[in-house]
Amino acid sequence: MKSRQLEIIICWVVLMLMLAGTWLMYMDGRDTKVFMGVLTIMSLSIIGLWQWKSKHPLDSNLMIMTYLFTFISVGVGTFGGAYAIRHFDDFLHVTSGIWLGYAALVLGRQLIGERLAGQLPKYFWAIFMVLFALAAAGAWELLEFTGDKLFQFTAQGRDADDTMFDMMDGSIGGMISASVYLMKK
Repeated sequence: MKSRQLEIIICWVVLMLMLAGTWLMYMDGRDTKVFMGVLTIMSLSIIGLWQWKSKHPLDSNLMIMTYLFTFISVGVGTFGGAYAIRHFDDFLHVTSGIWLGYAALVLGRQLIGERLAGQLPKYFWAIFMVLFALAAAGAWELLEFTGDKLFQFTAQGRDADDTMFDMMDGSIGGMISASVYLMKK
């Protein structure tokens, strides 16, 4: 099966699962999780629409990773209660670092073009992947903080240790992604 077809199937499956999970959370009276579900559905819909309408859609492998990560983090973690499992959050942040490292490579190449991207040293790309993953981890922690303060989410736990460990996990994931890239090159 072609990766574009697989991307479309996975997008629809994850979107339907998020709709079902959001509905179940609504029926159970879990308003905060319903709000998270609605935000997730809106985000997936916007991303899917971009992929469908864009003259320059993003890499299918990156999108498949995005949809699967969304399912694991929101579907399994938020709706399924997996955040109660010790180190589930660490697993997600390391995984997000790997995903974001790959995203840095894909987006960077798409923005500057393959010809120019091919002229840059491989170590530039490796450093860029790690820094992108770290910057995105920091931005995510700012979003978690904002959600906790404005909407009474509980994403950051009780202290700054959670935030710092999450950023370290994201950096480790970026390093893993960069290491795989360097080994392949």
